[in-house]
Amino acid sequence: MAQERSLALPRPLQPDDVVWLVVEIGPIGRREVTVTTPAGEILGVISSFGPRAGLQAGVYPLPLPPEAIVDGRVVIRLTISQEGAPARDPTAAEVPRVTVRISSP
Repeated sequence: MAQERSLALPRPLQPDDVVWLVVEIGPIGRREVTVTTPAGEILGVISSFGPRAGLQAGVYPLPLPPEAIVDGRVVIRLTISQEGAPARDPTAAEVPRVTVRISSP
């Protein structure tokens, strides 16, 4: 079962705006975080194999397709996986924060 999050857009969208999902990743070792829509469409997979064990992996922006935004909200599902193990919900330390950012051209 994937962890579902519902996030409000920070402001109403303008015609040329681009919406980004910003995912902060903590220490995850050799795991991957998969971000999907509730319908299962993959929005992105975050693999952070560079940082040393125990260190923050960083902040990863993922562009959101317009169909992922409904009534000023984005609903996403997060799972964390590792080769040879079943996928699971990430802990609060593994994914401490997920926000939505809007950029204008």
